[in-house]
Amino acid sequence: MDINKIFGTFNSKDEDKASFPSPHFIDDNHPRYFIRLFVKLLTNYPTYMKQTLGVLRHSGTTMDLDELKTAADILLYNKAYECIVQVDVQDKYHIKVLFEEADDDLKISLNKILNFFEKGEEYEKCANIKKYLDFLNFSS
Repeated sequence: MDINKIFGTFNSKDEDKASFPSPHFIDDNHPRYFIRLFVKLLTNYPTYMKQTLGVLRHSGTTMDLDELKTAADILLYNKAYECIVQVDVQDKYHIKVLFEEADDDLKISLNKILNFFEKGEEYEKCANIKKYLDFLNFSS
């Protein structure tokens, strides 16, 4: 879809057709995309939890609220984990992007997910998360 063609239909024949720059989007295979999605998932967790519980409640399920919360926790933290492990700390470009995106929200999110997987005794995931925390802490 060409944005110039869309907006060009509103111009009269006498007007010069304006050229609109194409919007800049982050590719969904870009490390910045994965880092931002990771932080967004964990930062907005209360909203996601509320929505997930609402959907499950209205689905007519017979599960109790604690089971629903546990299921939502597992889904959310595993999705967040899938995002962050896409960032390769062995790749120089990924490292550069990780430093550019490094802020308190990222560190807080990494600590949240680390605590979640420690409680579930998923130590392989903990070791992977710890790599990112150590990398950010040692490099700061």
